[in-house]
Amino acid sequence: MLTIRCEEDCAIGGSPKGMGLHICAVVQRGAGSPSDEHVEIVNDGADPVPVTGLELTSCFGQHHAHVYSFPEGELGAGETAYVYSKQGRSQRMHTGDLILYAGVQAPVWKDKSRVAYLRHPDGRIIDTMHVGRPPRHPDGH
Repeated sequence: MLTIRCEEDCAIGGSPKGMGLHICAVVQRGAGSPSDEHVEIVNDGADPVPVTGLELTSCFGQHHAHVYSFPEGELGAGETAYVYSKQGRSQRMHTGDLILYAGVQAPVWKDKSRVAYLRHPDGRIIDTMHVGRPPRHPDGH
């Protein structure tokens, strides 16, 4: 994993900053394996949002570790992107939701000291969420 210097205080909770995108949940699963762990990113805005080049990073201590860069595309209003740590074949579901795979060999979201960051390619932060925090929507999406 590529590690880059953390520009922000990784201990802050973060809140959605425009675009309608936010991290809904960081789901930990599988001891010692990235089998089902994933991050759910929701577009709760009224319009589709381009996701091309957006980055998902894991912040721990003073460093961001690159987890995933989004391919070309968009996330429609009300749609969710599920970014799984494991390897797999990315696809768009009939509902419009995206199932994406980072291809990481080891667990990323292993403890509560980790913070998931959703960032623009230029480094601006869109949203953050601490591992272990409850989902932001009652239904978990």
